[in-house]
Amino acid sequence: VIQIATPMSTGSGFYLKDEHIIITNNHVIQGNREVVIDGRKMDKTLARVLYTDPRYDLAFLEAPEGMDKPAVQLAAENAVSEGDTIMAIGHPFGLDYTFTQGIVSKANRLHNDINYIQTDAAINPGNSGGPLVNEAGQVVGVNTFIIQNSNNLGFALPAHYVSEAVEKYMAKKGKLACR
Repeated sequence: VIQIATPMSTGSGFYLKDEHIIITNNHVIQGNREVVIDGRKMDKTLARVLYTDPRYDLAFLEAPEGMDKPAVQLAAENAVSEGDTIMAIGHPFGLDYTFTQGIVSKANRLHNDINYIQTDAAINPGNSGGPLVNEAGQVVGVNTFIIQNSNNLGFALPAHYVSEAVEKYMAKKGKLACR
């Protein structure tokens, strides 16, 4: 899990080793062409924004050369069900490497024509862009938003949307500019 900072905000992200990109939310990096990234066993450095998708609130960052982080696996579509135990991982309010456990409250909560995973795991500002992980260690979603003044109503973009965006990006890598 990687900490991401801009002049206006902080958030979280995670590294896809095979694609050599860092996944986060578009709202974390919005308006920036470069952001500061930091994490365990890596030096704080600038990372270039490679791709943004405002509809799904996704952004891909260029991972530093020589980055040696473990591979994570994106879960398949419909990989979660109501009642499944999950963990939200990130840097809420700048508190490094915070894990909160919860359950999937609803596997497909429709919001703005997109299905999200609703969870009761504590998600706070700074968790945005971090992974929502199942008990098998697979990333089932990207922590995206909360309902303010609620009691643990968090929402994550399901991993299958991320997989689709990564496939499109990799097919056009080098020919695709930030949107």
